[in-house]
Amino acid sequence: MDVTAAKTLLQRYLEGDASQEEIIIIEEWYQQLVHAGEWHWTEDERQALEAKMEAHLLGHIDREDAGRTERARVLPIRRLLGAAVVVAVIAAAYLLIMRRPAAIAPVAVRYRNDARPGRNAALLTLSGGKTVLLDDSAPKTIGRQGNAVILNDSGGLVYQAGTGQASEIFYNTLTTQKGNQYHLTLPDGTGVWLNALSSITYPTAFTGKERRVSISGEAYFEVAKNQQLPFVVQQAGMTVEVLGTSFDVNGYGDDLAQRATLVEGKIRVGKEGAVSVLEPGQQAVLGKTGNSIIVDHDPDIEAVLAWKNGSFVFNYTDIGAIMQQVQRWYDVEVIYESNINKHFVADIPRNVPLSQLLQLLEGTGQVHFRIEGKKVFVMP
Repeated sequence: MDVTAAKTLLQRYLEGDASQEEIIIIEEWYQQLVHAGEWHWTEDERQALEAKMEAHLLGHIDREDAGRTERARVLPIRRLLGAAVVVAVIAAAYLLIMRRPAAIAPVAVRYRNDARPGRNAALLTLSGGKTVLLDDSAPKTIGRQGNAVILNDSGGLVYQAGTGQASEIFYNTLTTQKGNQYHLTLPDGTGVWLNALSSITYPTAFTGKERRVSISGEAYFEVAKNQQLPFVVQQAGMTVEVLGTSFDVNGYGDDLAQRATLVEGKIRVGKEGAVSVLEPGQQAVLGKTGNSIIVDHDPDIEAVLAWKNGSFVFNYTDIGAIMQQVQRWYDVEVIYESNINKHFVADIPRNVPLSQLLQLLEGTGQVHFRIEGKKVFVMP
């Protein structure tokens, strides 16, 4: 609907001639305005709009109802305006229409700055502080730490433990930036998949009574079974203990909660004295503060593991959570031009360019995007 048609519709609404469908459209405009956070105008604007509308209504009533008494002429005003609230509703709808751009720019213009999907790359920090960039150009053999040989094997880091007891334990850290992911095989054979913007710190040999690592961001584990040495994952106050199992741990700094999702086996999740034992297919949700643990007995496992399996899976996922994943994987900054509250269902490969993912979401008709350099703007 263009501005002229919108003005005509508002005119009919003001005059009480709008159909039921048109009244619904006006009310939906008003709700969109509220949800988009656009209910902002100066006192002068509001008063001017109210005065203009009231004058128009009085003029209309004078023309159509010239023979009625003053009392009879006032009643339609109250019915149509519903006091100041309805005036504000009409003014809000009017402002919403007038503030909207005449048309959304073509796709070729909005997506002329595209972004490639993420890749296999990471930064390895060795004991002592030396760093090694792991990408396609990294050497096959990285070096030795203690009795472990470190190999770069086709997009994965492998620790080959030597024979005998390690005389000295070294700690290494593997870190992924935005737009990166990486696979790690620990000295005990445990497989770790690091999502974008994540890290793991681990020893080059496991000794003592447990195998303990610490992570940030998100990682998926397939733990090598060893009932004599429990495997422990530490993340910002949350502890996950396992004997041999597959699970995902997610707790980015900008997330509202930490999550541990069990795929196979059994894990014990703890925080500040609170403990929950999970069965396969369950998820522990921990708040960032306090020690509360909520067990979700039916999480969307497919969506949880989608990143590790090379996909984005959205199951009625809100736009905010989607764009968090987008900015980590495509290394972009997301900017909202209004308060958008939309949910999506989709299954999209992670190896597609950013523009393709955005166009698929845009095809729902619920949201628009444009890319400017390293910034993605989200529009109603």
